[in-house]
Amino acid sequence: MDTTKKIIIGAIGAAVVVGAVSIGLIFGLAPADTDLSTIHTQEATSVPEATEPATVEESSSVQESETVKEGTTGISVQLETYSSGNISIQYPVVSQMNDSAKQDNVNELLKTNALSIIQANDLDETADTLTVKCEVISADRKRLTAVYKGDRMSNGAAYPVSVFYTNTVDLNQVRNLGLSDYTDGYTMAGYVLSDDVEFVGITQDQKEAFLEYRDSLDLDILTEVFNGADFPLASDTVWPESFSYENHGTICFSVPVPHALGDYVIVAFDPSTK
Repeated sequence: MDTTKKIIIGAIGAAVVVGAVSIGLIFGLAPADTDLSTIHTQEATSVPEATEPATVEESSSVQESETVKEGTTGISVQLETYSSGNISIQYPVVSQMNDSAKQDNVNELLKTNALSIIQANDLDETADTLTVKCEVISADRKRLTAVYKGDRMSNGAAYPVSVFYTNTVDLNQVRNLGLSDYTDGYTMAGYVLSDDVEFVGITQDQKEAFLEYRDSLDLDILTEVFNGADFPLASDTVWPESFSYENHGTICFSVPVPHALGDYVIVAFDPSTK
């Protein structure tokens, strides 16, 4: 790969969202024999209205707990918040699983992943500021999908950057699921560069700005970015350049962009329409 291209992309990544430090995606038509049945057959689960937060007295650790899913999914999911210095990160905690030992392992994995952004980005809890909120997209006895959004302000930085990352966990196998479980990096890289690309939650002006910026992106580099997306981390100090999740059959994933364009955009890929 051309070294100059890598340097340019690295420079762009410095201004990009913490949850997607480098670049974005693309698409080539999904192979006809791609089998997504194991990913896309989960029952749709709506999120009940959250109860009032209950304060938990614990020193600089868990500050609040609110039930976000209960009853209809067969498990209960609460949101708790880690707080230390200027760092605040919300994360899910599962209860009512049939296997208590497995439940403990699931909760340890969820918390570890949620907080790993601190070490991976070398954040100083007294000098840097990070606030992350968690939304549980879906949860049943098979898997849980959480989306994390927030803002990070590094000490001495001119402005905060937007944070986006996700975590999908197979509850039976206590295993992280990522983009490679839904599709492949090359296909998504081609999709982002195609005329068919679709987005989640952006305006027409933002779309046009991204499409103009997209001309600077490279298929090979984007493929490499998406091949390294999601948890588990390659190491404690390497943060993925893109994160993804699946929602009712649609694969959503982040594309890092310059701060002036919002730090990241979310691309949506529906295999059933391709």
